[in-house]
Amino acid sequence: MNLWLVPVDERSFQRTLAEPIDLSEWDDRPDDFPEEARVWGVRTDREQGSWERNRRNLERMERGDPLLIYRNETSRYTATGRVGPMAHTEYIRDEFWGGGPALDVYVVDEYDDSIDIEPETVNELLGYEESFWPQGFWRVADDRPTDQVVRRFDI
Repeated sequence: MNLWLVPVDERSFQRTLAEPIDLSEWDDRPDDFPEEARVWGVRTDREQGSWERNRRNLERMERGDPLLIYRNETSRYTATGRVGPMAHTEYIRDEFWGGGPALDVYVVDEYDDSIDIEPETVNELLGYEESFWPQGFWRVADDRPTDQVVRRFDI
């Protein structure tokens, strides 16, 4: 199991994560991708940057992995979830985000926005510097006590 710290910008958050979106018009939607879901993405488009760390991390992402969502606008963790079906597509990027490098997307299953956690609390549990905040697609290293975070916040 990998724990993912997911920083979200407000514009994209409002477009695909705050509420489930209708995906029924997506022509080549994978069979396991629902017609309605909360969706987030990973920047991997080689034409818009190198994104090597993102691609390496993406290879480690598995369905069911816990997510801790960090809202950049509020500088707080405000939701949890689990990784659902994944896809490599331009559809979400072009239809909902107006372009950009996020070509790999995943459903955020078991979304729960009933938390409001200061980053310092998560940092203390994981043994990070007090001032740490996730930037980009962040996988918590294996040697960190991820189970404590998963249990504490019921992810």
